[in-house]
Amino acid sequence: MKILILHNQLWSQYKSIIFEKINNFCNKYADNLLVLQTSICENSRRDLIDFDVNNFNYTYNFVLLNNKYLESTNSIITTFKWLKYIFKYKPKVINLTGYSESGTVVVLLVCKFLKITTIITNESIFHEKSGVFSFSNGLKKIYKILLFHLVDYFFSYGFKSNDFLFRHKVNKKKILSFLNSFDSERLQIFERNNNYNNRGKYFLFVGRISTEKNMEFLIQLAINLKNLNSDIKIKIVGDGPEFDKINFKINNLNLNNIHLIGSIKWDNLGYYYANSLGLILPSFFEPWGMVANEAFFYNIPVICSKFCGCADDLVINDFNGIVLQDFTLFNSTHYLNDFINYYLNQREKFISNIKLTNHIFEPNRLSFEQYTSFKNLE
Repeated sequence: MKILILHNQLWSQYKSIIFEKINNFCNKYADNLLVLQTSICENSRRDLIDFDVNNFNYTYNFVLLNNKYLESTNSIITTFKWLKYIFKYKPKVINLTGYSESGTVVVLLVCKFLKITTIITNESIFHEKSGVFSFSNGLKKIYKILLFHLVDYFFSYGFKSNDFLFRHKVNKKKILSFLNSFDSERLQIFERNNNYNNRGKYFLFVGRISTEKNMEFLIQLAINLKNLNSDIKIKIVGDGPEFDKINFKINNLNLNNIHLIGSIKWDNLGYYYANSLGLILPSFFEPWGMVANEAFFYNIPVICSKFCGCADDLVINDFNGIVLQDFTLFNSTHYLNDFINYYLNQREKFISNIKLTNHIFEPNRLSFEQYTSFKNLE
């Protein structure tokens, strides 16, 4: 059986481990996997410390279609390259790991003609702004309904991803997998079972420093913690388009309890996770939030907004973390103080429950489900 995967970025620590494990199954059972990578990575990730375009030690077969950053690629050229490999490779099934490329419709129509089974991996979730009635939102929804109608099956990452598909008229029978995963194996470098005793006494944010991540929330949190005379700090690991803006605000407000760490090597993240009180993910919009998986790997609870895809799926409110329904809880120092005391009192319970749920999101489980789904279509 020949499996073709269309993926947008060669640098992808989460997807790559899944592709590698699927490839291991293919090798074991005499199947073939080829991954077409549209680009190197997003332009915003070009300064990643552990990024080396000349050194990808992936074990699966891949072709880099454009030796450029994603924003610089040409959709028409990419579409022709996709079609070239479809006719050349002659796969039994094609997995598109997204649907935003303009050539997606062309590929789906060609596959219908050639009788190639198609699967789209959906990571989209419903956004409240898209629910506001407008002509453009209506057209987008109609387009997605029509596009999804051409797709044979879906891999869906979590309850909110499922909800997105249901809102676009996708039959539940078309959804082959409901799991998400992350590369826990590559975090084994850092020992997670040591007793760190929270030496840092800080809340941690890890991610891209951009508007949708709600960085203003973290600044306001630092202000209120300072007003409480709390010794709890905030550490921010990452880089992005708003780094300089946030850094300026921190300095201008003279906040010495919030620290911008910047980009660090991925395998050095363990120190920051394991010594933190918890991870905070206050995003306005987040398809999933893999940093929550990483925090759970180190048995660190997560506080995330309801707008994160992992909310109520991976992060279960008052069970292994806290899901914020809104951000008003942090507007008052009185409520913030009550919240922190409650969180610290519940923290050990959250940690115990994390240990019960971590195995669900292991990459071995997801890759086996996906490979099995491919084989069942043979």
